Amino acid sequence: MMADTLATIPPMIIGGSIITTVSFILHIIGFSTTYWYKIGDVVHMGLWKSCIQLNGVEVCKYFTDAPVRDAQLAAAGVLECFALVAFFAALVCAFLKMFVLKEKGIMFVVIGLLNFIAGGLALIGTIVFATESNGSITLDSSKFHYSFGLCIVGGIGGFFSGIVFILAWRWVRN
Repeated sequence: MMADTLATIPPMIIGGSIITTVSFILHIIGFSTTYWYKIGDVVHMGLWKSCIQLNGVEVCKYFTDAPVRDAQLAAAGVLECFALVAFFAALVCAFLKMFVLKEKGIMFVVIGLLNFIAGGLALIGTIVFATESNGSITLDSSKFHYSFGLCIVGGIGGFFSGIVFILAWRWVRN
């Protein structure tokens, strides 16, 4: 029964859903880890907290505990949160398209747009983070680390998945 169901799903939907899923997972990892920016083996930070090695012990502080939160860092966090929600919505809609709303062609457009939104927000969030500056202090572009890169790859994957779903919609329409 399940094999019959999977056989009726167009390959572009399966491919687009796989790209969306991988992009979502990469974005979750980058979003939640504290290696967006690293200075040597001593300091590393993410969207939510920074950590420092003091006498062999890692001490981490959440940015929300600071008396004043940097607006640009908060904006990057908000954009990445919205990207996460858009990726999740795209996956839910893809699941609905595959198993519940099979005949609804508009779902291709909805899923494609959600992926474009997720990818765009993820990339804009990384740009906002990368251009962080506090007075005379700016981030050195050679010190961005894997969490930052995973969010970029996830964002690019969102765009690719959006393209696949829009092409699937055009293909089914013609």
